[in-house]
Amino acid sequence: MDQFDSLKREATKLERNLEDKVARYQQLVASIPESTSATNDLFLAESGMNSSSSSAEDEAALRYDIQRTLTTLQDLVKLQLQPAAEKVGSQSASLLVKRYREILFDLSGDFEKSRQAHQRKQERAKLMQGARTSLDNGVDDPAMDHLLRERNHIANSQNAASSVINQASEIRADLRNQGLSLGRVQSTMGLIVGNIPGINTVVEKIRRKKSKDDMIVAGGIASCI
Repeated sequence: MDQFDSLKREATKLERNLEDKVARYQQLVASIPESTSATNDLFLAESGMNSSSSSAEDEAALRYDIQRTLTTLQDLVKLQLQPAAEKVGSQSASLLVKRYREILFDLSGDFEKSRQAHQRKQERAKLMQGARTSLDNGVDDPAMDHLLRERNHIANSQNAASSVINQASEIRADLRNQGLSLGRVQSTMGLIVGNIPGINTVVEKIRRKKSKDDMIVAGGIASCI
C-alpha cells in the first residue's frame, strides 16, 4: 500500500506538470501570428512579445518537453501504477488507474489539437509568403492561386471537424463524470454489502439468545408443574 501511495503522489505531480505545460503550449500557439511578415515581427517586438523565430524555438522546446512528460506519465501508469493497484486489489485503486488513463487521453488530445493548429499556421504562412513573393515580382501564379483556394477549403473543413470534436469531447467529459459518480455509488454499496454479514451475525446471536431464554422459561414452567 505504501508503494501504491508513493506512485499515486508521483503521478499526481506529473499530471499537474503536464496540465501546466499543455496550457502554456495552447497559449503559445494562439499567440503565434498567421503569417511571418516583417509587419508582424515589428508588431510583436513593439508589444513585447517574441519574434516569429523565437516563438518557433519556444514551440519546439515546449513540444518536446510535453512529449517527454506524456511518455513518462504513460510508463508510470502502465508499468508501475497499474501493477501496484492489482496488488492492492481495491476498487478505489482500479478506479484511480482508470482516471489517469482518461487524463492521459484528454491531455494528449488537447496537445495534438494545438500541435496541428501550429502546423496549419506554418503551412498557411508559407503559402502566403509564396503569394506575396509572386505579387512583388509581378508574376501571376495560377498554381499558387489554386493552392490558396484549396487551403481555404481544407481550413473550413478542419474548423467544422474541430467543432464536432469539441462537442464530442464535452459529451465524453459528461459521461466520464457520470461514470465517476456511479463508481462512488458502487463503492458505497460495496461497503454496505460488506457490512451485511456482520449484521446477520448479530441477528443470529440475538436469535440464539432468545431461544435459550425460551428454553429456560419452559424448563422453569415444567419444574413448577
